[in-house]
Formats: sequence, C-alpha cells, structure tokens
Amino acid sequence: MKKILLLFSIMIMMNSCASILNSKIQKNVNVKTKNTKSIVYVNGIKQGSGTSVKSKIPRDRKVKQLKIKTEGYKDQYIVHYQNKKSPWHILSWVPFGVTIYPIFMDFGPKSFDYKKDVLVEEKLIPIEVKTEDQKYIFVKNTEFDLDEKALRVRKIKHRSLKKNKNKFKEIDSNIDKIEFDNSIFTSSLNNILLKYKYTDSTNTIFKNKTNSAYLSAKISELDIQYVYQVAAKRPMTFLQAEVNVSWDFQDIYGQSIYSKSYKTTSGQFSIDYNKKSTALLAIEDAITSSFLNFINNKKVEELLKKDNIKTKKTLPYITLHKGKSINDLDSALNSTVTIKVDKGHGSGFKISTDGYIITNFHVVANSKENITIITKDNKEYKAKLIRQNEDLDLALLKIDAIFPSHFILPSTKNYKTGNDIFIIGTPTSVELGQTLSKGIISGDRENEGIKLIQTDAGINKGNSGGPMISKQGQLIGVINAKLSGIGIEGLGFAIPAELISSGLFIK
Repeated sequence: MKKILLLFSIMIMMNSCASILNSKIQKNVNVKTKNTKSIVYVNGIKQGSGTSVKSKIPRDRKVKQLKIKTEGYKDQYIVHYQNKKSPWHILSWVPFGVTIYPIFMDFGPKSFDYKKDVLVEEKLIPIEVKTEDQKYIFVKNTEFDLDEKALRVRKIKHRSLKKNKNKFKEIDSNIDKIEFDNSIFTSSLNNILLKYKYTDSTNTIFKNKTNSAYLSAKISELDIQYVYQVAAKRPMTFLQAEVNVSWDFQDIYGQSIYSKSYKTTSGQFSIDYNKKSTALLAIEDAITSSFLNFINNKKVEELLKKDNIKTKKTLPYITLHKGKSINDLDSALNSTVTIKVDKGHGSGFKISTDGYIITNFHVVANSKENITIITKDNKEYKAKLIRQNEDLDLALLKIDAIFPSHFILPSTKNYKTGNDIFIIGTPTSVELGQTLSKGIISGDRENEGIKLIQTDAGINKGNSGGPMISKQGQLIGVINAKLSGIGIEGLGFAIPAELISSGLFIK
C-alpha cells in the first residue's frame, strides 16, 4: 500500500513539474514594433521602447493588454496570452511515459508559456494635431443608425481570425448590456477631439465662421467581435469592434460642406484587464481610427484652414424706403418679429417701410426656402432671403408688407460701456414673442476681427436676431446668442448695429 501511495505521489509531482519549476513571470517575451520611438506597455506597466522590446509578463492564465504608444501616431492595442505548454511538461513522461500514459495533466497558471515573439501588425495611423492656423471643431450631432442587420455581436476563434477565415457565429447582442445611445457617441467624439486638440474646452464663447466648424457623425454599421482561443484549459477571450462612420463637416451655421464614410476596425482589448468597459473602449478606438482617416483627408485639411476675414465681396447697394422712426419702447415692440424656420425659431426686426427685416444668418441658414415671419399682431408672412454676411452672422429678409414705422440703422457707434439697454425677442417659445428684458452694456469684445457688444441682459434660445436698443428705441445691436455660447448665465453678445449697412450693402 505504501509503495502504491508513493508511486501515486511521484506521478502527481512529476505531472506538476511545469507548475513547480516554471517561474511566475516570463521574462523573454519580445514585442516587435514598427518604430524606434514606440513605447510598449503591458497591463499599464512600461516595458521599454524601440523596435524590439523585451517584456516581462506574469504567468497567470489571463489575457494581457498591450498598448504601443508612438509619438505622432494613434495608440495601438493588441493582446497576448499563454497558449504553449511549458517545456517542463516533458518531465511528466519520465519515468512513466513509456509504460503508463499520465493520468494527471498540469494545468496550473505557470504550466503554459507565452509565445516569445509578438508582432504588432496593426497599421500605424498618423495624428494630425490641430495647428494655430486651423479651426476648432465642435460636435454638432451624433447618431447610431443601426437596424437589426447593421448591429452584430459575433464570436470567432483566434486561429480562424488570423487566417482570415470568416467563421463567425452570431451570439447574444445583449452581452455586457451595452446601450447604444447618442450620449455615449457624443462623449466619445468629444474625448477624441480634446485628445487631439481639435476642440477647446476653455475658450467656447467666441465661435465664428473664421475660427470654428462643426462635425456630425453617424454610425451605420457596428460589428462587435468576441475572439477566443482555448488554451491552458481555459478560453482566452478578447474583443474588437468594426464600425462604419459617416462624417459630415459643417460650417458654424450647420451647413454641410463635405461628407465621407470610413469603415475601420479597432485594436484588440483584453476582457480580463478592461473588465466591463471593454466593448466601449473597442468602439471608441474604432471611431478614433475612422476620425483620423477623415481628418487626414486632403479636402478636410483645406476646410480646416481659418478663413480670411479681410476678404470681402462687393455688392450693389439696396436703397431702403424710410418711414417713421422708432422713438419709444412700445414702437420698438411693434417693429420686432418672430422668425419661424424648419427647426425652431429666432427673432428679427423691421428696417424699412417696404418689408425688409434684419436677423442673424444662423437663424435661417438651414431653412432658406421656408422662412415665416410672425408680427406682433400674429400675422404670418412668407419671407425671402435677400442677402447674407456669414462673417458677421447677418441676414437680410423681405416680406410682402408695409411697415409704417421701423428701426433706423446707425452709421456710427452709438453706445458706451455702462449704458442701460433693452433687448426684444422671442425666447424659448413662439408664444413668448416680443418679450422685453433689461440690462447694461458690459463692454466691447473683438475676436478674429469680429466686434461684439457684451451685455448682462438675459438672452435665451430664440432671442437670436432680435434688436438691442436704448430706452428711446435707438437701435444699438443685433442679439447673437449663437456665437456667444448659449446658456452662459449673465453673459450675452450683440453685433454692433453700425456694421449692418456696410455688411449687407444697404442704405
């Protein structure tokens, strides 16, 4: 009996040689990169830099997350796991291998090794960091446009994936309980813009056509791929994502200028290391690749260049028919209008007897063929866009109506810091047309050649395009909530009224 127990113990010991004799850390894993400046990290720990980095990786049967940082390029993400039996396994066959097949196999964490060479095959994507002569980019709109066929969650063996064998199997799309809503997409895109310095979180007030642009994006295809391989008697699993993103570059007024789609695949992300955030990390990485492809496009590079504000076109002057001028607040209220467009509304004001109206260009920019004017007596008129000055954010409209009284356009500056002022407009809702509010002029501002009047008067969405006036009804400025960062309490801006005549070539 003692001899049997001794033999049994020896067999167990011999079959556990790899676990007993192998070290906890494998020190000779060689990560081969494509750049001498590449820095290799394993599970967040720096291993070294260069084209061949000797890395130390624990033998714990968990998929390791490798990140390769290369200056001037997007970060690369790959994984590595134990998939080779340790050479110490050979002792499991001595002295019993000839006569007795081992009845115990060693599957301890140290019994398997990593492949000694890891080749970083992912393509390096160059990063074009924003320069001083380029515009800032702000997120306008994001959208997941995914039907049942466009959203897929699949799994595949790593071996099949490496051999480009399309042996995917559909699996439950509720894995990780991912909720694909626009807030996730918007947050990811904002993170990308901040990372590559294309947006400015500290200077968001003065946006204009010269220094700013908008970006909209829509994901029309999303393929989340769970990749697995059974090694060390344990499924080694990681994740990657493939997305198709349609990008739309827009000017500050939301007018589409250039659109293009890019289909990209993310790096590889370890579920062991990244836990619950794995899918979102993979999706954001794929979006990042798509964004960098878009931003590196020659056409987009041209569009990102700041506009030359000094380049002005000349138009023939329009002569306004003059009537009775405004001389009190009641008359000013009657000469202010609400402007309805396809998506929302703004404000405006009368400047002649023959139906001319001034507003902000951004109010009508995306609804040029469908503009409705509502006067204080609730009459509605179809308006035509006659002229626009996108640099100043001004628009000249005309309706088929007669205005007995109207605002007079000043030819010179007619205000001082500290003056009491009033603003009239239609804040928030059409039902609040011709709302009057009071404030003071807080100062003059200038940004990228654009002059603005700063005020503490309350300005809300819908006030854009309305008049800033004195107590006597003199026109001082055109309210511009769009370019001044809507929602900033106690801070509003207006375009000086003396710029209207020369900006729109009217007299």
